Amino acid sequence: MSLKLVSRFFVIFALFAMFFPFMPAHALEVKDVRFGIHEDKTRIVLDMDQAADFQSFVLSDPYRLVVDLPRFTWSVKNFTANDEAGILAVRQGALKPGVSRIVFDLSRSMSIRSAFVLPAKGQKGDRLVIDIARIGVDEFKQFKGQIHGNLDINNPPNNAGQSYSNKSKSKANAAVKNDYKPLVVIDPGHGGVDPGAVGKEAGLLEKDVVLKLALSLRDALVKSGRYRVKMTRSTDVFISLRGRVKFARDAGADLFVSIHADSIGNKKVRGASVYTLSEKASDKQTAALAARENKADLIAGIDLSVEDQDVVNILVDLARRDTMNQSKFFAGKLATVLPKEGVRTLEHTHRYAGFAVLKAPDIPSVLVEAGFMSNKNEARMLNTETYRNKVVSGLKRGINAYFDQVQKNQRE
Repeated sequence: MSLKLVSRFFVIFALFAMFFPFMPAHALEVKDVRFGIHEDKTRIVLDMDQAADFQSFVLSDPYRLVVDLPRFTWSVKNFTANDEAGILAVRQGALKPGVSRIVFDLSRSMSIRSAFVLPAKGQKGDRLVIDIARIGVDEFKQFKGQIHGNLDINNPPNNAGQSYSNKSKSKANAAVKNDYKPLVVIDPGHGGVDPGAVGKEAGLLEKDVVLKLALSLRDALVKSGRYRVKMTRSTDVFISLRGRVKFARDAGADLFVSIHADSIGNKKVRGASVYTLSEKASDKQTAALAARENKADLIAGIDLSVEDQDVVNILVDLARRDTMNQSKFFAGKLATVLPKEGVRTLEHTHRYAGFAVLKAPDIPSVLVEAGFMSNKNEARMLNTETYRNKVVSGLKRGINAYFDQVQKNQRE
């Protein structure tokens, strides 16, 4: 071969490597797209030849559902629009080297309720499942651009099969096993040098009341045989807000329940409430509560200015996952079942605020305010075994309902 031909070969090779540096050895295959229409949602199922990480989000003008995957081959045949499902058309193609994009044109404003990969099991192959639901135009604004999934399109994998992270794979495989027991982390608020709210009843402190409640919930869940349970604290010790989040993430929690007892200037207010994470509080009272709870570290002498950037980074990361939607679903279940167990709740039981302790990016999390320490009667009730059992029954029932739905989703 002449020197000229060799030089030309290397020039061509260099150009190819420059423009296609992430070309995987074995591309993912999207084999089929199916729809399931339910009362409260439309389920989109992408049948694939292997599990893979993804990212998905909705856009407007016009309304679209976008799904990004590692570079794939499209083997879908005879795709038919489904107006009842809200799907007008689908198109797909390369987005950038190593990444392909699917776009579903939507007939109306819709949000992603959940999105997850189901590993192959039995006769069923690997599937990407996305649940979407119709919402109002104004409500759509808060969901627009919110990303679900773990795929980093700026750093695509060299191999589609390797893109499905080991953590995602092991958790998903474990979840579909009948003998898998989900891990619930219970977080009794405050503790040690941080007493929390001080009750009107002499000597009654929030940190003690919620610890008793958390221990009772732990015992009830363990006794059921359905769950593994860990607690951020089981004694009167102080743990930073960041430390609580880290504990749950390091443990690989499937659900995080933080238990508190509220305090407010109006001594007549009473009732339980359930909070999930939001950058914008649902009302002024909720904003004030979140501000008080987030100051817990200051009481113990921790400089939050040093910690804050990490919390901000976690919040940004959280927006990329479906964790918030799962948390909202769980909170909705709790708001429904607590009154049925005889627990008095606030009007609009499910509320939103920027609690630092709820910012684990990959764990559905809620903060339960079991009642008001500032209301003398309710504070006294919270310290009794009878009322504590009612609260525990409600929490346990809500946890059961949440995991019943998770397991149902995994079977479909």
